[in-house]
Amino acid sequence: MQLLCHDLPFNIVQSAARIILMDDAISDCLMAFQDFLYAFQVQFIYNEFLNACRELYLSLSVPEKNGNATPRLEGVESTVFLDGITDLLAKNNYHHPSVRVIHRVLGKSQKASFYTYLLGIANSDTINVSIGVLPKKRTVFRLQ
Repeated sequence: MQLLCHDLPFNIVQSAARIILMDDAISDCLMAFQDFLYAFQVQFIYNEFLNACRELYLSLSVPEKNGNATPRLEGVESTVFLDGITDLLAKNNYHHPSVRVIHRVLGKSQKASFYTYLLGIANSDTINVSIGVLPKKRTVFRLQ
């Protein structure tokens, strides 16, 4: 990516790859270019918002019990995460996807991991259409 834009922060590219791949698979796995492209678009457009969501998720996933921090591997309550995101948006002026879409992504299950949240955001046709840069995912490689 730095061949196209020499001052593009590498962490945005790396974060986009993390949306598609689990953290431990970043260095040695292949990914579909199409998947990366849509994840990169979301990470590039909503970088500040997604970083704030990550911090929120981490604060919700590591409860304090007798001074010991124990991460919840199964995720956090979707409704609690959604309430936290709503508070973030009320207090900050982030460029963000529609709250309705965020609700739809988080409403699919009672618990959500940050990975599934990001994947849901990256795979949302509604978000892609609202950004308005890339075509619908299913038409990317369709021959005209």
